[in-house]
Amino acid sequence: MHPMMNQFRHQLRRYAEHNPKTSSALLVTATALSCAAMVGFIEMRDRYKYEKRYGAKNKGGDSHTEPTRHEAQLAAMLENAKNSSWQENLENAADAQQRFMIPGRDIEGGNSTPEFVRRIDERSEEILREGKERQEKERERLNDPSRTKFWR
Repeated sequence: MHPMMNQFRHQLRRYAEHNPKTSSALLVTATALSCAAMVGFIEMRDRYKYEKRYGAKNKGGDSHTEPTRHEAQLAAMLENAKNSSWQENLENAADAQQRFMIPGRDIEGGNSTPEFVRRIDERSEEILREGKERQEKERERLNDPSRTKFWR
């Protein structure tokens, strides 16, 4: 080891022995700041990758893209969970686990489709229709000949 590094190491050790509270506080602070810097770096990296992958169309939250079937189903599931009681949510979760998550099980299980699955399907179709209608209205608005480029 380099003699300068040895000297620095000995001074740091002596400081830690003579000032244990301060050195502990500095160590905890440095660890927290390091973790915060890492999390910030990861967030920035992920945001950059997302923007690179999906483009700037999703910036600002006012994109008028039509939702996919999976997005509509997820929105319908969240809406159903928010509008149901906690008991219904527990029953739905147990039923969903039996139907979809346990390997080797028949999805239908010999039973008819439960009510919550029908509600989710109906609402997701409704969300898809609303998305298509919203996109059509936006297309019509953008293609309106009375709209001048000067006022855009």
